[in-house]
Amino acid sequence: MTLEQALKLRGQSFTDEIGIEFTKLENGCAEGRIIIEKRHSNLRGSVHGGCIFSLMDSVSGLAAFSRGNYVATSSSNILYLNAAIDTACIRAHAKPIKIGKTLQIFDVEVLDDNDKLIAKGNFTFVSLDAIEGFRLV
Repeated sequence: MTLEQALKLRGQSFTDEIGIEFTKLENGCAEGRIIIEKRHSNLRGSVHGGCIFSLMDSVSGLAAFSRGNYVATSSSNILYLNAAIDTACIRAHAKPIKIGKTLQIFDVEVLDDNDKLIAKGNFTFVSLDAIEGFRLV
C-alpha cells in the first residue's frame, strides 16, 4: 500500500487536529512529523509528552495498517530520553520488529531537528480482522 492509498483510506482523524504529517511509507516502515507550534508545548516550553506519544502511536499505526488490516494499539512502552526544546519539528520513524497474523510490533524513535533522540518505544497492534465478531461501524 502506498502512502497516498493509506491516507485516503484513513480519512480525517485526531492526527490532523494535532498537525501530524505522514511523510513516508514503504517496506513496512513509516515516517511522520509535527511542525512545532505553541499549542504543542507544555508549561516549561518543551514539546508535550502526549504530543510525542501521539506521533509515535500514529506513525507506527500507519505502518501496521499498511499491511492490509485495520489495527488498534494493544500496548506500548515509551522512554522519554531528552526534552524537545527549541526545535522546529519532531519526526518519528517506525520499523517492524515482528509481523504476525494477530499482532504486529514496531520499534519507534522520535528525533528533533538536530537529530537528537527525544524518545524511543515499542508499539504493539492487534489486527481487528483477527477478532471474531468485530465490525467497523
